[in-house]
Amino acid sequence: MYLIMPGAPIVIGSVSLEPEAYLRAVVAAHPRERFAARVYAVGDAGMESLAELLPATVALEKLVVPAELAVARRVAESDPDALIDLTGMRAPLGLLLARRPARTLWTYPGLAGAHVAPLPMHALPALAASDEQVLTQHRLALERALGEACAGERTAADLAVAWRSAVAAHEAGDVDAAIAGYREVLAEQPDYAPAQHLLGVLLRDRGQRRDAEQAFEAALAAAPAYPEARVALANLYREDGRARTAGKLCVEGIALTPNEVSLWRALGQARFAQGRGRAAWKAFKNALKLAPADGETHYNEGVALQMLHRRGLALRAYQRALALSPELIAADFNIGVIFREQGRAAAAISAFEHVLARDPRHVAAHKALAETLLGAGRIDGWLKAFDRFEAACPDALPLAVMALEACQCRGDFAGLDRYLDRLQRDEFKAAGDTELADCLEELLYLLLFFDVDPEWNFSLYKRYDAVAGRAYGLPSPLPEERRSGKIRVGYLSGDLRSHVMGKMMWSAIERHDRERFELFFYSLSTASDEWTARYRGLSEHFEIIAELSEREAAKRIAADDLDLLVDLGTNTAGAKPGILALKPARVQLTHVASAGMVGLSAVDFKLTDAYADLPENQQFQLETLLPMEGCVYPYRHVAPAREHPFHRDRIGIAADKIVIGGFVNQLKLSRRCLALWREILERVPNAILAVSPRSPEHREIYARLFSAVGIGHSRVCVVPQGRDDEENRARYNIVDFVLDPMPFGSANGSLEPLDMGVPVVTLAGRRHGERCAYSILANLGVMQTVAHSGREYVEIAVRLATDAAFRTEVAAAIRKALEHSALTDMDAHTRHLEQAYLRALEQRYPAALHAVRDGTDG
Repeated sequence: MYLIMPGAPIVIGSVSLEPEAYLRAVVAAHPRERFAARVYAVGDAGMESLAELLPATVALEKLVVPAELAVARRVAESDPDALIDLTGMRAPLGLLLARRPARTLWTYPGLAGAHVAPLPMHALPALAASDEQVLTQHRLALERALGEACAGERTAADLAVAWRSAVAAHEAGDVDAAIAGYREVLAEQPDYAPAQHLLGVLLRDRGQRRDAEQAFEAALAAAPAYPEARVALANLYREDGRARTAGKLCVEGIALTPNEVSLWRALGQARFAQGRGRAAWKAFKNALKLAPADGETHYNEGVALQMLHRRGLALRAYQRALALSPELIAADFNIGVIFREQGRAAAAISAFEHVLARDPRHVAAHKALAETLLGAGRIDGWLKAFDRFEAACPDALPLAVMALEACQCRGDFAGLDRYLDRLQRDEFKAAGDTELADCLEELLYLLLFFDVDPEWNFSLYKRYDAVAGRAYGLPSPLPEERRSGKIRVGYLSGDLRSHVMGKMMWSAIERHDRERFELFFYSLSTASDEWTARYRGLSEHFEIIAELSEREAAKRIAADDLDLLVDLGTNTAGAKPGILALKPARVQLTHVASAGMVGLSAVDFKLTDAYADLPENQQFQLETLLPMEGCVYPYRHVAPAREHPFHRDRIGIAADKIVIGGFVNQLKLSRRCLALWREILERVPNAILAVSPRSPEHREIYARLFSAVGIGHSRVCVVPQGRDDEENRARYNIVDFVLDPMPFGSANGSLEPLDMGVPVVTLAGRRHGERCAYSILANLGVMQTVAHSGREYVEIAVRLATDAAFRTEVAAAIRKALEHSALTDMDAHTRHLEQAYLRALEQRYPAALHAVRDGTDG
């Protein structure tokens, strides 16, 4: 094949000749038994005169410029062995040549404006003059060069047939035949880039990702400026967790073909995967300059803007995307997400309903709709949304995670068992690594509320640890040398505000030795209140990283060169364990935000104490147990309100009633727990159970749970929540004793009644969640209400209810212990906490201690 520009002389070094002379002496004279020549004329001039020069055996065709992908494919359809470029850069043919439409590309090194490597890879013999005798000799030399380079056991016609057959099989969906056909062609012509690319596409779609990667790499080695192969390889790298490599590949391709829009889009996707929202936005803006009417690129720009929390601009980008491409349901969905983030629940619900009307099996929309309804307190609407989700997507992993909470809140314990059984048999599927990581983070927290096999639970932690690296990426290396200074301790939490965790931890953190420890706070919440102000007052280093991606947040934390990062969130709502997966600190430790752990090998330790965890628990967790002296749970005294509404006569509780406190989250009311509570109520006819739902909408949930196990309405008293901590403490004025739930017991729910001198009955089990109250009571030194079996738990509760002297004795022991015990000595607690931190550093990063000890702390 020849590319020629009629009407313009061909200049090769010092030789200049008209295209007609070259065609007559070289192209038209090729022996037809050996060469099947074809001429592509670039431009409009001289087509008729060229046709008169060429014999009927030489095809002549006009080539439209700039040459788009379809043109390159049409040129490649005849499977040419050689394409000879006689136009150079006088015509915009770089993209055509970059796609390697022929097995070999040729040009004259001395051609004026000749394309250079990596485009034409073969040099034609030099042309010494333009007279006919020299041109005849030159043709013979050219034919020898082509023959040697393109020699093979099969003829060009045979290979052309094989190529067309492979492409036809590919288009017809006959994957096996297409793969065999491409490999047949490549056996003869291994550098034929289109065959390598299409083979890679089929292998990728079949799941043979490593083989596909090799095919794409071979296509790029043969044709570095081939954008389709480069984009396919970059996407493969990104999907396999090699986002940085994918981005580098795109940048290299853009340097070769800066106006190739697909490369800019692929670069944006790679930057997404790296968590680099601003870089992704820049890439998509460049793509839009080249293709402003592409709806999907407007959508991707919206995603980048949303990642940067520029919600107004993101909304407009999504609206442009939908105007150009109404089928982009993802844009509709993300509009709903933005509305929810803005607190516009009604608009968000409407947006998610719109998505589901178009795609009833849209898993993310079902999940988002249900969560929005639940967040708005519309419990019945949430349960109905769950039912729709279940009917439409019965095998989706996000459904199974939601089902645990929905079944529990309905008191549907049989349904709960079915879902737990199916989860254990791994019957639910996630759409990808990101969804799997999200689901496992929720699931690992929810399973704390249920009696599950510890080995299966541990297998989920290991699975989460494996997927986290793919979902969040690999950690960036930290500096080898530590920056001088005090021991730097960071706290990562979404609860540095008016929240139970923030208030509990304050008692310990405010007592830190600031001469020895430099404190850093990283808030995962944009909320700010008087408690936030207290934390800000403890340190100059208080950063709100709530709206940063995990990668960006980790980078920000790493800049502080921490010795130890303490996580206060684990997998609870609002936590971002992906930050911990990126290990932005030399040593990482998780505190007791929940009774579980994070489940990441990047987290070095889980803080505990001698009572809260049995040594055998280590075999079921990735983080190393780090027991501190004393109680791992900080104690906080709150004086009850002097004026409050919590009096028995005002609430309507008869004087002879025994009031049993059960001020716990409804998820903690497991079937085992409720069965024991029912037995206690049956044994004590004059006892009533006091509960305190956090909203009127939640009262029905408690009613369903109690009804499911046969606890009658008359045996339950609803006590409203107090307006502040002081009023909530005052609730215990009406309570005789408290029952600790299981298997996820209450830490704060035990500390509060004990602070009021009210006995707490707990059943010490083997999991951390079953030992929270046990640890608190052991450190308080009051063990009369600790049971070690279900029967003993019931007997202790019955004795407290029926034996006033015993109840008074226990209450007196509590009040005496509160005056002086390991639990309430918070100065000692913080010293023990600091010693645990130092032990963690000694084991994993002793250089920090040595630097401070040697006086190199500046």
